[in-house]
Amino acid sequence: MSIKMKPFLTAMILVFMLVVSACSGGGTSSGGDSAKGTEEQKPGSETVEPKSEENNDPVTLKLYIGTGISDEELSSIIVDPVKAKYPNITIEPVRPDEGKKIEELIAANDVPDIIFTWNGDLGKYSNLDLFEDITPLAEKHGIDLNAFQPSTLDTIRQFSSNNELYALPFNMSFNITFYNKDIFDKFGVDYPTNDMTWDQMIELSKSLTRNENGIQYRGLDSDNLGRMTSQLAASHIDGKTEEASVDNEKWKRIYETAKKVWSIPGNEPPKMMTFDAPNNFATEKNIAILPSASYVLGRLADVDFNWGVVSYPVYTDLPDNHGYTEAGILGLTKTSKHKEQVVQALSVITSKENQQEMVRNQARLSPLNDPELNKQFGADLEHLKDKNIGEMIYEPLQAPYFSSYENDARGVVWDAFKEYYAGKDINTTLREANEKVNALLAEKKAK
Repeated sequence: MSIKMKPFLTAMILVFMLVVSACSGGGTSSGGDSAKGTEEQKPGSETVEPKSEENNDPVTLKLYIGTGISDEELSSIIVDPVKAKYPNITIEPVRPDEGKKIEELIAANDVPDIIFTWNGDLGKYSNLDLFEDITPLAEKHGIDLNAFQPSTLDTIRQFSSNNELYALPFNMSFNITFYNKDIFDKFGVDYPTNDMTWDQMIELSKSLTRNENGIQYRGLDSDNLGRMTSQLAASHIDGKTEEASVDNEKWKRIYETAKKVWSIPGNEPPKMMTFDAPNNFATEKNIAILPSASYVLGRLADVDFNWGVVSYPVYTDLPDNHGYTEAGILGLTKTSKHKEQVVQALSVITSKENQQEMVRNQARLSPLNDPELNKQFGADLEHLKDKNIGEMIYEPLQAPYFSSYENDARGVVWDAFKEYYAGKDINTTLREANEKVNALLAEKKAK
C-alpha cells in the first residue's frame, strides 16, 4: 500500500466510525426523553412497558373518609399493610372536618386520590364526576375481579351507564340480631333462634317488655327505618328516574312492622327514629332483642353482660331476604396524579392475605367470594369466640340504585312515619310523603 493512499483510508475510517456511533445511539442527546427512550429499547425488552417514574419514588396518597371507620381500623386494614408492601407509598387519611368536605376540596382543587365511602353514597360522589373506570389498572396490577362476590361489583357498576367500575369493595356489613341473655334469664324466657320471622320475634318480645325495680325493659327495638329498608331493598328515591319511591308496598310493610314493634306497651323508644338503639343495647342494657347490623359487634368487646346473636328476622313470604349489599368501597379519582400507586395500594388492601386479617381481627366481612373467609369471622377476637357468627352470613340482595339525594329525603320519610305512628292513615301518610319528597327533589335540583 502506497503512502499516497493513507489520507483516503483515514477518511473512510472516520466515516465508518461516525456511522457506527450513530447506529448505536452514541453521542449526546438534546433531550432527557430521547435518552430514556434508547435505554428502554434494549434487545429483548421490546414488549416490556416502561415503568412510571413515580413507581419507586415516595408518594403520599390522600384518602378521603366518607363513611365510618376508626383510626385503629384504618391503620390495621389499610395504611400499615400498604406501607409494608410498598414502603414508598404513604396513605394520608382526610376526614371531612370543617373546610375539608368533598365539595370544599373540589373547589380548592385539592381532590383526594382515593374516596372511601359505601355504595349507598356512591351516587353522590359519581354525580360530582370524581371517578374513572378502575378496570384497566386493576387488570394491569393483577387484581382478579372474578374473586369478588358478583353482587358487590354489580352494585357499583350500576352507577355507570357504560358498566364501568368506579371503585373496588374492600369490606361488607350484614344484618344480624343481638340479644341480651341476662334479660332472658332474668324473666325465664327461651332465647330467640335463627330464621325467626318478624311476627315471631315481636310476639317473643312481649314477654320481655316490663318494668322491674324501676327499670323499663324493652323487649325489642327494630333500630331505625334505614336498617329495615335493607331487607326489602327499598329506597326513598328511585335513582334511575330521580323520583320519590315511598308510596308503595315496601314502605307500607316497613311502616307497619316498625309500628308493631314500638306500639307494644312499655316498648316505646326514648327517642324515635334515631340511631341510639345500638348504643342503648350496649350501655343501658335494657333492650332484650336488637335486630341491627354487624358493625355493632365492635361495641360489645368490653360489655359486662352476656349476649348472643341469631339471624336477622325475616318476613314469612320472603324467608331469604336478610338485607342488601352494604359495602365499604374505595374509588380512584380521575384527577389523581398517582393512579398507578392507588391501584397498587388497592391490590394490597383487597388481597386474600389482608382480607383474612381484617375478617379475623376487625370483624368486617370480606367482599371476596370465599366461603372459608366467612368461617373465620372474628376468630381472633375473644368476645366473638363461640358466637358462630359465620352461620348468620347470608347472600345479600342487589342494593337499589341510590340517588345522590337519597339522604336528603330521609328526614321527610321518617317524619311521615311519626305521623303514621300517631294515628294517621297509612295510605294518606305514604302518598303525602311521596309528594313531599318530590317537592324536595324539585327544590334541590333548582339550586
